[in-house]
Amino acid sequence: MKAETKGSSSLISRISDIQAEEQPTVRLTVPVRPDQEELLTRIARTITQNRDRHHRSQRITKATIIRAYIDALSTLPIEIKNIEDEKVLLDRILSSLEERS
Repeated sequence: MKAETKGSSSLISRISDIQAEEQPTVRLTVPVRPDQEELLTRIARTITQNRDRHHRSQRITKATIIRAYIDALSTLPIEIKNIEDEKVLLDRILSSLEERS
């Protein structure tokens, strides 16, 4: 994993810190744009359609995808100072992803 820069933070230091079998215990209502909801639906449908019956023990829902994205993104070191809005946060996340590639 890449070293963190001063002022950046990675909320999870290792992917093994995430409890794979842990069940969600907090309900959270998050408003999303219609295009985001459509994207989540398409991702869930595509995953489901591309699994054979041996890999269907758990349903993959929109909530499953969101939780996986949260876990994945929380491992990224991002500059957390002075984030003024969602666009700045998105830019910093995308910048961190580009640095890792």
